[in-house]
Amino acid sequence: MGTFSIAKQEQNQAIAQAVTGVVNAIKDNHDAAQATFKATSSLHEGLLADVQIRQFDLVVDEPESLGGTDQGPNPVELVLGAFASCQEIVIAAYAAVLGVELQRVNVKATGELDLRGFFNVCDKIRPGFNKVNYETEIITTETDSAKLAQLKFFAQNRCPVLDILQNPVETEGTVTFKEKVEISEYAE
Repeated sequence: MGTFSIAKQEQNQAIAQAVTGVVNAIKDNHDAAQATFKATSSLHEGLLADVQIRQFDLVVDEPESLGGTDQGPNPVELVLGAFASCQEIVIAAYAAVLGVELQRVNVKATGELDLRGFFNVCDKIRPGFNKVNYETEIITTETDSAKLAQLKFFAQNRCPVLDILQNPVETEGTVTFKEKVEISEYAE
């Protein structure tokens, strides 16, 4: 067995141990099962936004054809990227627990959006995706059809972002207005 395979096995064991640890911790403790994720964003100039998620800074923008400067993906592209990577993570986590060795997971996600909804050209057209298509390809040497069926089930039924796309999520919030403030007030 080569070094790469040993390293991959160790990585899969670490993933399986982490997943199993979380599962055991939340099985009987519903309070411990609740998780909150946060993101903040500030629009700096034009359509360029600086998004902070934990210790990560992301640049979000629109392509030039939609009025942006194309310095980063736009929000709907981030949704597709979040979905694709969520599929991959779910598959890798469950594969590790099931003892399925993955060589690679590839996900292609495409979203169809009618810009008339976003640009308020027609109020009967929603501003978001009206359809999302995806192709998930799992490359593995596993031949156990029961394990592969479980992995497929988890990919289709335990991916949080897929669930968010498929089911309405209760959303509440506010929009407020503040008077213009001098930039120096924000300086540290």
